[in-house]
Amino acid sequence: MASIYDDIRRVLETTLSGVVGIPSIAWENISFSPSTTSPYVKPRFAPTVREPAVRGLNPQMYYQGVFVIEVCVPEGVGPGVGDDLADSIITAFDAPNDLTVNGVSVTIRYAERELGTIEGAYYCIPVNIGWHIYN
Repeated sequence: MASIYDDIRRVLETTLSGVVGIPSIAWENISFSPSTTSPYVKPRFAPTVREPAVRGLNPQMYYQGVFVIEVCVPEGVGPGVGDDLADSIITAFDAPNDLTVNGVSVTIRYAERELGTIEGAYYCIPVNIGWHIYN
């Protein structure tokens, strides 16, 4: 039986896979060897809160977290390709929207990017997608 976290991850990962122009995806805990000449994205699912939404017996639960997507492009080609990919991801996860897959809806709280940094042969831009769901 799938957990609520499996359902949330499925919604977020399905949305990411559907972004137009998305390059290779380095999924969590799956072997990935990027080419130093091709961009890729590296998503990470980070639940941060699980708490009752109300008091009483069998309360509705509130879940919150961050879906961090690192956009990585080859070093030395300028910020444009990375910026465009980050913008496409932010648009796909625009707040406040509900994303629904197989009857599970996740509300997007925010979509923002951080400062890009050089990581090895890549220039990487973190994009943070804040989400929540009541279950």
